[in-house]
Amino acid sequence: MVLFVVAVMVLVAVGVLLWKAVSAQALATGPGSADEETPTGPTRAPGSARRGRTIAPDDDPEFLRSLDEQVRRGREDPPAPS
Repeated sequence: MVLFVVAVMVLVAVGVLLWKAVSAQALATGPGSADEETPTGPTRAPGSARRGRTIAPDDDPEFLRSLDEQVRRGREDPPAPS
């Protein structure tokens, strides 16, 4: 039983060391192959991320305006008889 516990501990230690070695090597070489040209600066224009962003309904002035108009119309219109 003791031999089994020691064997498991050794396997775990070896696994951790291999994992650390492989991840350190991957970080040193970076993504992709070494022959690829990698950008050293920003990959897109600074303002381009904001143009395509979706605005939440509670921040969208046009949505708030249409919602306000619907509420006003609801108050002005008498309730329909059922």
